[in-house]
Amino acid sequence: MITLYDLPSKVADSPGTTTTWRARYCLNIKNLPYQTVYVEIPDVEAFAKEIGAAPTGMWPDRSPKYTLHGRPAYLDKTYPSCGPVLIPPGTMVLQLAFADTVKEALEHLRLPLFYSYFVTKLNNRSAAPLRKKFGAKLEAPEGEEREKMWTMTRDNLGKMNEWFEGSEGDFVLGDEPCFADTVISAIFRLIRSTVGKESEEWKDIATWHDGRWGKHLERFKQYEIVV
Repeated sequence: MITLYDLPSKVADSPGTTTTWRARYCLNIKNLPYQTVYVEIPDVEAFAKEIGAAPTGMWPDRSPKYTLHGRPAYLDKTYPSCGPVLIPPGTMVLQLAFADTVKEALEHLRLPLFYSYFVTKLNNRSAAPLRKKFGAKLEAPEGEEREKMWTMTRDNLGKMNEWFEGSEGDFVLGDEPCFADTVISAIFRLIRSTVGKESEEWKDIATWHDGRWGKHLERFKQYEIVV
């Protein structure tokens, strides 16, 4: 059975990071059986080495970096008859470029707002190293700085909204979800659970651009199952 290694959270049914939410969405879209094993941040490197997982990158000091990572192309290749194809032939480069562009469009949210809420949802064992690493950068901005940040967010999402105008179907490639859709959903799913569904921040995002982002996440509700 497939095992999804995820980051635990204090919030019910809202564990993880954007990376692990993408993986969860991919597994649920393909209707694959899997189990979830939760790993706190300080334990990720040792745990990855224990199970023989290769580093997912390098830190600035060139030491190996271990993260909780998912591979949609592997799922398509290994389970070709299960569910929709996440990365149809000929779309790999475009989907990866799309994913990078989406992440860059919302990158400015991570430390100034998103992480300030995010760490409060983590267990103390995982929150402590993040607080130590980022320190004062985790303080949420206020006043004019906060307004400027949200204006930038709305403008960036407005550019993304233009990509979808005139497109056919509810998803990036049409009528069925693909990997690129999980990138959008993972970011918004984690933002919603972090700032709160009833928060002004989420209500703003969910209603911008004729409610596109709230509707997109609602379409993914069936794939949010946490096992």
